[in-house]
Amino acid sequence: MNYFWDEAVPYIQVGGAGHITYIIFLVIVFIIVFRKRRDFRGGEAGIYLVFAVLGLIHQLMITSWYIFETGYDLRDAMPLHICRVVVWFIIIQGVVRKCWMHDLIFYFGLYAYGSFALPIAIHPPHHFVGWTFVLLHTVIIIYPFVIHWMTGWEPAFKGAIRSFGVFLVYFAVILAVNALVDGNYFYMDDRPFLHNMPEIPYTVLNIAGTFGIFMVGLMLSKILMKFEKQSYPIE
Repeated sequence: MNYFWDEAVPYIQVGGAGHITYIIFLVIVFIIVFRKRRDFRGGEAGIYLVFAVLGLIHQLMITSWYIFETGYDLRDAMPLHICRVVVWFIIIQGVVRKCWMHDLIFYFGLYAYGSFALPIAIHPPHHFVGWTFVLLHTVIIIYPFVIHWMTGWEPAFKGAIRSFGVFLVYFAVILAVNALVDGNYFYMDDRPFLHNMPEIPYTVLNIAGTFGIFMVGLMLSKILMKFEKQSYPIE
């Protein structure tokens, strides 16, 4: 078996060495970015370009792997996975640079924290797809912090509501795609938990849970902003 490439390489375990390695990598990157936070102002063009390039690199990597390893089966490749959609937002933002796009990236990107906290069907760090996992989710999580330090943008309630409206449209598309390709977006088919819950309540739970995630993300961001202003005032 090719442990760097084969699809059959075993997934990491929650709390295992691979999981901890990913978390350590994210923490190291965040520390580096935090220490450089005062250098971001005035460098908008370069920073947007870096994020867009990283997003494109990820898309090329993961798409190439699915093409060459699995033949790009739409059920398994999941090109409309919410974190993949977020990275497209980041790529597009490199061109359009709209403030409301920051909101979409932040709120949709909250799902990346869940992937780090509870990795399901994730390849290990020594695997090619493991590299794409850590690249994708690190970019998504780091992006709002960098944008905040670069432009002063902060998450707001209005942005959360607008993003939730976009999510409802996205979720409707996902339900249609699931039906067309026998997909498993949002674990609507093969669930890791709540196996006995009927489909309609489970669907409503996904929607309500996302709204709750957006609100918790907004609340925690406000707490972080307050802490930052008290402990790390602008010089």
